[in-house]
Amino acid sequence: MVTMATTPISTILGFDLGPEPPSGLAALEDSASENVASGAVVAGSFVAFAPEVSEQHRQDVLESLLLAQFAANVKAERHKDPAAWFRVYSGVLEQAAWVVEGSSAATRYLAQTSSFSAGTVVIDAFRRRLTPEELQYVTTTVNALRADTVGTSQLVFECPSHSGGIGNFQAALATEENGDVNLRIVQVSFNAPQHVTRLLLEKFTSTARFHVAFLALTQNEEVYATVRSTISSKVESRFEHAVVPLTLP
Repeated sequence: MVTMATTPISTILGFDLGPEPPSGLAALEDSASENVASGAVVAGSFVAFAPEVSEQHRQDVLESLLLAQFAANVKAERHKDPAAWFRVYSGVLEQAAWVVEGSSAATRYLAQTSSFSAGTVVIDAFRRRLTPEELQYVTTTVNALRADTVGTSQLVFECPSHSGGIGNFQAALATEENGDVNLRIVQVSFNAPQHVTRLLLEKFTSTARFHVAFLALTQNEEVYATVRSTISSKVESRFEHAVVPLTLP
């Protein structure tokens, strides 16, 4: 088990997540079963879960990613200054009992083909960091989100992930081993000449500038247990509007 200094609960309570969402929307239930790979959209990000991740730890991941995004949105311009935004995002996860095991600053993505998609950027960014089996979980989740053209997941993901021709979104993979949850996150930011309508359906060329950053974290279960209910309470009013399970093939 990894160790870290205990995070004061007051620190978690102090995160400003911005204005409350409008009421009246129906709650969205996560219907994923344990021991089965699953995926979900979390505001302007999506996450793939390996089959071994427990139901409780899936919930921890979803709530942590939601907390980090909304807190970062208050502190930095998500689309106009993705580097500053991602620093805040990473810092929030650290304060929420996720220990950074590795990271890399944003670097330019160089496509291997004349045209490419945002999903290709994600898969290429993960390729050398995952086993073939783990990469398949990510690929399946990307394809499920891309295929859900009329579903709620598209609406929830599209609005925060980009604006016009600029964007900043994250893709994550959660795995679990011996009770420890590992979270690997790719951040993708871009500036493109075209107005992007459906991000994962859009085709880009070399005129679009994509940058990719990486973050690897492990949950400190002992510390997280002391702040779990606080984090849940902090994001509870936003969860039903910002988290949508994906139906995987």
